[in-house]
Amino acid sequence: MSRAFVKDGDSAASGSLIDRFYQGLLGLSDPARALVGKRQQQAWLSSKPIIEAARRDALTALGGDSYREIFESAAERAGDPPQGPTWWAAGDAATALAARRRLGPDEFAILVGPLGVALPWLKDAATQT
Repeated sequence: MSRAFVKDGDSAASGSLIDRFYQGLLGLSDPARALVGKRQQQAWLSSKPIIEAARRDALTALGGDSYREIFESAAERAGDPPQGPTWWAAGDAATALAARRRLGPDEFAILVGPLGVALPWLKDAATQT
Protein backbone atom coordinates (compact mmCIF):
# COMPACT_ATOMS: atom_id res chain seq x y z
CA MET A 1 0.00 0.00 0.00
CA SER A 2 1.37 3.39 -0.90
CA ARG A 3 2.10 5.68 2.03
CA ALA A 4 0.13 8.35 0.19
CA PHE A 5 -3.06 6.41 0.93
CA VAL A 6 -2.46 6.34 4.67
CA LYS A 7 -4.11 9.21 6.47
CA ASP A 8 -2.87 10.69 9.71
CA GLY A 9 -3.83 8.41 12.59
CA ASP A 10 -4.19 5.23 10.52
CA SER A 11 -2.58 2.17 12.08
CA ALA A 12 0.14 0.36 10.19
CA ALA A 13 -2.31 -2.44 9.42
CA SER A 14 -4.95 -0.09 8.06
CA GLY A 15 -5.56 -0.60 4.40
CA SER A 16 -8.96 -2.14 4.09
CA LEU A 17 -10.42 1.01 2.57
CA ILE A 18 -7.75 1.04 -0.14
CA ASP A 19 -8.03 -2.70 -0.66
CA ARG A 20 -11.78 -2.31 -1.01
CA PHE A 21 -11.30 0.50 -3.52
CA TYR A 22 -8.97 -1.52 -5.75
CA GLN A 23 -11.08 -4.67 -5.47
CA GLY A 24 -14.13 -2.66 -6.48
CA LEU A 25 -12.27 -1.03 -9.34
CA LEU A 26 -11.00 -4.35 -10.66
CA GLY A 27 -14.44 -5.90 -10.30
CA LEU A 28 -16.36 -3.32 -12.31
CA SER A 29 -18.73 -4.98 -14.73
CA ASP A 30 -19.15 -3.65 -18.24
CA PRO A 31 -22.55 -2.07 -17.41
CA ALA A 32 -21.07 -0.44 -14.30
CA ARG A 33 -18.10 0.80 -16.32
CA ALA A 34 -20.49 2.31 -18.88
CA LEU A 35 -22.49 4.03 -16.11
CA VAL A 36 -19.31 5.41 -14.52
CA GLY A 37 -18.16 6.71 -17.90
CA LYS A 38 -21.52 8.37 -18.53
CA ARG A 39 -21.49 10.03 -15.09
CA GLN A 40 -17.91 11.22 -15.60
CA GLN A 41 -18.85 12.83 -18.91
CA GLN A 42 -21.93 14.46 -17.39
CA ALA A 43 -19.93 15.77 -14.45
CA TRP A 44 -17.24 17.16 -16.75
CA LEU A 45 -19.78 18.95 -18.92
CA SER A 46 -21.62 20.48 -15.99
CA SER A 47 -18.80 21.07 -13.48
CA LYS A 48 -15.49 21.33 -15.35
CA PRO A 49 -14.13 24.31 -13.35
CA ILE A 50 -15.09 22.70 -10.04
CA ILE A 51 -13.47 19.38 -11.01
CA GLU A 52 -10.30 21.14 -12.14
CA ALA A 53 -10.13 23.05 -8.85
CA ALA A 54 -10.65 19.84 -6.85
CA ARG A 55 -7.87 18.15 -8.85
CA ARG A 56 -5.55 21.07 -8.05
CA ASP A 57 -6.43 20.77 -4.35
CA ALA A 58 -5.65 17.04 -4.41
CA LEU A 59 -2.40 17.73 -6.25
CA THR A 60 -1.41 20.30 -3.63
CA ALA A 61 -2.32 17.92 -0.80
CA LEU A 62 -0.42 14.95 -2.21
CA GLY A 63 2.46 16.54 -4.08
CA GLY A 64 3.15 16.04 -7.76
CA ASP A 65 4.89 12.67 -7.67
CA SER A 66 2.41 11.01 -5.29
CA TYR A 67 -0.56 12.47 -7.13
CA ARG A 68 0.71 11.16 -10.47
CA GLU A 69 1.59 7.73 -9.03
CA ILE A 70 -1.80 7.31 -7.37
CA PHE A 71 -3.78 8.61 -10.34
CA GLU A 72 -1.95 6.46 -12.88
CA SER A 73 -2.07 3.33 -10.73
CA ALA A 74 -5.84 3.53 -10.37
CA ALA A 75 -6.49 4.72 -13.92
CA GLU A 76 -4.55 1.80 -15.40
CA ARG A 77 -6.60 -0.65 -13.35
CA ALA A 78 -9.84 0.89 -14.57
CA GLY A 79 -9.57 -1.00 -17.84
CA ASP A 80 -10.57 1.99 -19.94
CA PRO A 81 -8.30 3.44 -22.60
CA PRO A 82 -6.10 6.31 -21.36
CA GLN A 83 -8.00 9.59 -21.21
CA GLY A 84 -11.33 7.71 -21.37
CA PRO A 85 -14.11 8.65 -18.94
CA THR A 86 -13.67 5.63 -16.64
CA TRP A 87 -9.91 6.21 -16.66
CA TRP A 88 -10.49 9.76 -15.39
CA ALA A 89 -13.13 8.66 -12.85
CA ALA A 90 -10.80 6.03 -11.35
CA GLY A 91 -7.84 8.39 -11.16
CA ASP A 92 -9.87 11.20 -9.64
CA ALA A 93 -11.42 8.90 -7.04
CA ALA A 94 -8.05 7.43 -6.08
CA THR A 95 -6.45 10.83 -5.55
CA ALA A 96 -9.46 12.01 -3.57
CA LEU A 97 -9.30 8.90 -1.42
CA ALA A 98 -5.59 9.40 -0.80
CA ALA A 99 -6.09 13.07 0.12
CA ARG A 100 -9.40 12.53 1.91
CA ARG A 101 -8.37 14.22 5.16
CA ARG A 102 -6.93 17.21 3.36
CA LEU A 103 -9.78 17.88 0.94
CA GLY A 104 -13.02 19.59 1.76
CA PRO A 105 -16.20 17.53 1.52
CA ASP A 106 -17.27 19.21 -1.73
CA GLU A 107 -13.92 18.57 -3.41
CA PHE A 108 -13.95 14.96 -2.25
CA ALA A 109 -17.52 14.45 -3.45
CA ILE A 110 -16.92 15.90 -6.91
CA LEU A 111 -13.89 13.67 -7.46
CA VAL A 112 -15.45 10.41 -6.24
CA GLY A 113 -18.98 11.06 -7.55
CA PRO A 114 -18.75 9.38 -10.96
CA LEU A 115 -17.12 6.22 -9.59
CA GLY A 116 -19.45 6.36 -6.59
CA VAL A 117 -22.37 5.26 -8.79
CA ALA A 118 -20.71 1.85 -9.05
CA LEU A 119 -19.06 1.88 -5.60
CA PRO A 120 -21.64 3.73 -3.44
CA TRP A 121 -19.62 3.28 -0.23
CA LEU A 122 -16.93 5.48 -1.77
CA LYS A 123 -19.04 8.60 -1.24
CA ASP A 124 -18.69 8.16 2.53
CA ALA A 125 -15.02 7.14 2.47
CA ALA A 126 -13.82 10.54 3.66
CA THR A 127 -15.16 9.75 7.12
CA GLN A 128 -14.07 6.10 7.24
CA THR A 129 -10.98 5.05 9.14
